[in-house]
Amino acid sequence: MPKIVEDETIYRATVQMVIERGYAGATTKQIAEAAGTSEVTLFRKYGNKAQLVKQAIAATLEQMDIESTTFYSGDAAADLLRVVQRYQETADKSGQFFAIAMTEMPRYPELADVLHKPLNVMSSIGALLARYQAEGVLRTEHPLHAVAALLGPLNSATMIRAASLEDALPPIDLQSHVALYLNGRIRS
Repeated sequence: MPKIVEDETIYRATVQMVIERGYAGATTKQIAEAAGTSEVTLFRKYGNKAQLVKQAIAATLEQMDIESTTFYSGDAAADLLRVVQRYQETADKSGQFFAIAMTEMPRYPELADVLHKPLNVMSSIGALLARYQAEGVLRTEHPLHAVAALLGPLNSATMIRAASLEDALPPIDLQSHVALYLNGRIRS
């Protein structure tokens, strides 16, 4: 009887190979070996490497479930802290993968249609910020610019850690980060 390998195991192997070798360098053979399955199984289940990577991205984003943290409570500090905590948890687990995938997507047309998935996450956070802007709590700016300002420091820290410079940057105090973000954006 053939060995049944869960999608999650294959997605983890895909993520690891893309982190180690980049999209172009990660072969389906390497992914199959890392997942403990055959390359034929990958092709039967996913069709090709691009489809496998797209499904790994979708599964990782689904696990992030950031959208569930973007609900409005009326307390901007609590809402944004909840969002950045989940975002940081995800960045710690999968940030290198997303950094590589996002930078390589434009070079590989077969991945272009998956770019909307991370943008949906950003739009969900942007909608929360836009609500606080509409209520006059936050100054008005493009919601995606506001998201970039909120998440940018977290992304930078993830990239520095990925470059093996963990000791060069202490962990971000998320509560202070949100407080400073709000301090710079509260409407006077």
